[in-house]
Amino acid sequence: MTSCSDAEFREIEALVEVLSSSCRANREIIDEVLAKEDSHLFVARNQEGRIVGMTTVCCFTIPTGRHATIEDVVVLPECQGTGLGRKLVQAALDYLAGTGQSYKVGLTSKPARVAANALYRKMGFMQKETNVYVKSVEQTKLV
Repeated sequence: MTSCSDAEFREIEALVEVLSSSCRANREIIDEVLAKEDSHLFVARNQEGRIVGMTTVCCFTIPTGRHATIEDVVVLPECQGTGLGRKLVQAALDYLAGTGQSYKVGLTSKPARVAANALYRKMGFMQKETNVYVKSVEQTKLV
């Protein structure tokens, strides 16, 4: 997906609400994701063309090599259990494989998302023994 109509944004907005009750979709951020070369938004559509699932793959290079993360894998509740989550993750993996580069791919999932965690293991992801830390960094103006 490289651009987003108002209707598509509303569909993405609904998916973000399913993903996290504390997050809200932001049109500026969605447009930024779509414009950047290092992030790629994948969507799943139903037969009517409505967006019912999405994920994003983000690519970056650091001294230890080329890495990618698969982020925000989400499917509307009424479409869960139909294989869309698997198709979205596979689309992200296929995209990375098609770049001709090697990537170490990571993703995170809350332990409570039992079905999602089982899917990732079935797809060959290995659980890493690590702690994940998160901190918000707010924009500040330098004086």
